[in-house]
Amino acid sequence: MKNTIAFCFLFLLPLLSFSQGINSKAIKVTNNLNANYTDVTGTKLTIIPPRGFSKSKTFTGFNHELAGSSIVVTEIPGDVNRNFIGFDKKYLIKSGVVTEKETFYQINGYDAMLIEGKQVAYGKTYYRQMLVIGDIYRTYLLSASMLSTSSEKHLAEVKASLLSVIYNPDQKSDITDRFDFTVDVSGTVLKKANMMLSSLTYTDDGNVPSKTTEKTAMTIRKSTLTKAVSEDDKKQLCIKLFELYPLEWVSDIKRDPKLIKSGNLSGYEIYSMGKNKELYKQEMIYQAILFNNLDYYVITGITYGKFEENLSMFKKVMKTFKPYK
Repeated sequence: MKNTIAFCFLFLLPLLSFSQGINSKAIKVTNNLNANYTDVTGTKLTIIPPRGFSKSKTFTGFNHELAGSSIVVTEIPGDVNRNFIGFDKKYLIKSGVVTEKETFYQINGYDAMLIEGKQVAYGKTYYRQMLVIGDIYRTYLLSASMLSTSSEKHLAEVKASLLSVIYNPDQKSDITDRFDFTVDVSGTVLKKANMMLSSLTYTDDGNVPSKTTEKTAMTIRKSTLTKAVSEDDKKQLCIKLFELYPLEWVSDIKRDPKLIKSGNLSGYEIYSMGKNKELYKQEMIYQAILFNNLDYYVITGITYGKFEENLSMFKKVMKTFKPYK
């Protein structure tokens, strides 16, 4: 479970047992649907976005580009009451988050916790508001970030938005609805991940991270360029992203990008073997980048075993990639 939380989100924490249900100080809130509510695509949540916020094109949630603010929504497997203590002040501070206030709620009968504080990241200071809500089956984290220069009014509007949330476990949702592309994993060992992440994620057992020996996983995420780039720049982007993986590469395996095509899209793929510096195990990384005008899609495959078989699978799935537009 600890690995699951670490994989999911930078500020998610080790899980311990806790029951907020016995907390008599929980503030009861009742929210009723109205025309101001917006579904959070691919989830069982509905909220009233703050003024000036719109649905993000790159992550699940909402952002205010001019204000530099965002609300990122993440799903965590398991009982919300067990997940509460995961947000321990001592652990949060290791990530630069200083917790200033914790408030417990019952929103429409579902246990929730609001964490307010500050965080220093990338040389800037941010206000952080994190709402955790769910039931015994699933937990959602609504994580808001606002620049330290944000007005009190802006902070209050974001907080009100988080507390407007309506969790409906019967609401129909599919994680893949959040993405503007598809891949076909039929006939492979890959299964849709049991966790909502910023990328479309598959593993060989559906768990994040995988619990198998090979721990095979494949992710697809979308990014957007600010301007058109040359073919050489596309190739260099592939190399640059690949070199970010913390592996001690096998010296006799070339890591040269190769031109690839998938339908009407083209791009580059690169793959190699190396030793994972933390697990001290041989790991294979496959990476393909497909370009669609200014948008580009990064397809990454990772495995600790059955290297030739999984490499063939990664390439096969990449060939099935299709954008909706």
